[in-house]
Amino acid sequence: MRHLSLDTLPYVRDHCVYLQPDDWPEPADRFPVVPMTTLLELAAEAAQEARPGHTVTGYSDVRALRWLPVAPPVDLAVTATPADDGRVRVRLGEHAAVTVHLAAHHPAPPPPDPSALTSGRPAPVSAEALYRDRWMFHGPAFAGVHEVSTLAADGIRGTLRALPAPGALLDAAGQILGHWMQLKLTGDRLVFPATLDRVRLYGPPPRAGTLLAATARIREVRPGSVRGDVELRGPDGGVWARLEGWTYRRFGADERVWPMKFTPEVCGIGEPRPGGWSLARRRWSDPASQELVMRRYLGAAERARYERCAPRARAAWLLGRIAAKDAVRELLWESGAGPVFPAEVPIGNDHDGRPRPEGPLAGGVHLSLAHKDHVAVALAHRSGPVGIDIESVTDDPRALERIALTPAERRLADGLHAREAPGPGTGRAYWVTALWCAKEAAAKAAGSGLGGRPLEWSVTSAPGGALRVVSPDGRSHLVHLDSVHDLSARHVVAWTGPPPEDRPGTDTPTPTEATHGS
Repeated sequence: MRHLSLDTLPYVRDHCVYLQPDDWPEPADRFPVVPMTTLLELAAEAAQEARPGHTVTGYSDVRALRWLPVAPPVDLAVTATPADDGRVRVRLGEHAAVTVHLAAHHPAPPPPDPSALTSGRPAPVSAEALYRDRWMFHGPAFAGVHEVSTLAADGIRGTLRALPAPGALLDAAGQILGHWMQLKLTGDRLVFPATLDRVRLYGPPPRAGTLLAATARIREVRPGSVRGDVELRGPDGGVWARLEGWTYRRFGADERVWPMKFTPEVCGIGEPRPGGWSLARRRWSDPASQELVMRRYLGAAERARYERCAPRARAAWLLGRIAAKDAVRELLWESGAGPVFPAEVPIGNDHDGRPRPEGPLAGGVHLSLAHKDHVAVALAHRSGPVGIDIESVTDDPRALERIALTPAERRLADGLHAREAPGPGTGRAYWVTALWCAKEAAAKAAGSGLGGRPLEWSVTSAPGGALRVVSPDGRSHLVHLDSVHDLSARHVVAWTGPPPEDRPGTDTPTPTEATHGS
């Protein structure tokens, strides 16, 4: 059993996946994980304890099964099972498995691979920029790429510097291989190592500061993975190590997810919309990609709430938090707040269960959120209360209007539909859904909900293409409309509050000019 923490493995502080403010108090929010190559070192220690007096000459059948974070601390069960031919199969809890190869001494190195890379050109990102501009999240203990010299169609070349941290040199080899994927893939460029077929070592670890030439060759690019090899040569030009069949898993990262790798404090996955609301779409297709997005947005307490959600409900809950945090951050940025990380604006609930932004940055901000299908919306404003709702355009408008609309409101839906511009308009079903959605938004702003009595909330037209919703107690709410297309459905969004032009840089959408997102 190994006790792993930031105290026992202090260098893992420089292997944190997520950036947070410099003075952030919760180390777990940075997600400090043990690198795959450091796991190899832990496995080597266990193998040499099982077979003392032998030299580690390589590894095979490396499988990184789960992240191994060390904040909070973890007790790792390590088992070593000797096999034939000097091999020891090591299991590192539920996190990794690897076969360690032992012998009396290192084998003689093979000649370097003489084959050229295809269509090579000078690399566009320097080694300094690799870390400064956050292409890599690694801190000084793992910042082992010394130079990136050549980017080619089928590989990349550079120079690595040996560093003292266990696993740092091979991790740098993985960084340069992964950097090719960052530069050359056209989508899903967020990659992490998953498996490694074979590592062959032809000498002892180089001394700290030693420079080694690295050539990474891409062998296969698939929709969900990339596989390549890396050859490392020492100062004398001889081969020191070969890493063969290194497979990287590709995670969902489109044009909105990818920039958050670099500048999460000034951008978000949520799409800011006129009127102060934010739209969040489900931009991942698998649970592992969802987890990466989740950890980028949620602090420790929020992650605990996420874990308490039923697995099928987590995606919708997360989308709501993404929309809410990005709506709040947009409001703060408009007010000149400067960089704001998602974890700095936790979303809690008030005594009635309504969402409420918390923390010192979001004091006095009113918030409402809603989700439907694979999208979520949130509205943040300094004056309030506010309400927002999203509904799929009904495929049975007559059933909905019988439940939710008065005769006068049905006539209003007919009139709004009749006034649509020629061409492919929104349709009567849209307007029936819009009136229902407007009632829901107003009821949220009122803090009461519809209470099962939608017919007691009346809707009329208002200037500027807005709607006016009056609650049963006579309070009036101005409601604005927009629309959103998603792969799963077409939706109406309704939100309350001052006209959108009251916020900087926004225009007023009208029901007949509703924005159709793609």
